[in-house]
Amino acid sequence: MKPKSSKHLRRLGYWGLGLLLSAILLYLLFLRPTPIKEGGFTSFADENTIIFEVINEGFADVKLLDVRVNDGMKPAKAELGVSYSLHLVGGEGLDEDPDIEFVDIREVPIKPELMPDKKQAAIDQGSHIPLNYGIRLYNDEPITQIEVKYRYGGITFTRELPMGRFFNKP
Repeated sequence: MKPKSSKHLRRLGYWGLGLLLSAILLYLLFLRPTPIKEGGFTSFADENTIIFEVINEGFADVKLLDVRVNDGMKPAKAELGVSYSLHLVGGEGLDEDPDIEFVDIREVPIKPELMPDKKQAAIDQGSHIPLNYGIRLYNDEPITQIEVKYRYGGITFTRELPMGRFFNKP
């Protein structure tokens, strides 16, 4: 017969392991910085249209759900640009580029960012893999603030993009 203290130590070890795994899960899902990062911006002269690069630095797909501008207003139009080349989704002439397509923001999930060597390998193989993403917003008045709602790891998040330095505040 084993001593009782051995059974209690094992039970305590299981509890400790469970708490450690729970703490790691909590950190990854809630306390870790958001996987969505914004890259470069293209703002047009009237500031009613803006394009910003979206990068998924997480380990799972990000599903965009909604984009709002100027304190919760729905923009006139929001599109997700998907680039199948190293051409970033930004600047002008995007509609003429055969390697970039614009779709509804909910249509295509944003895949985790590939390492540069894997991007180059995808291009060399001629595979149709999304390599860069950007969101193009049209609005009736100048855009001063952007909020993105998305699902990551089965949980819905809302995030205001810290872009104040890119806009002319009234």
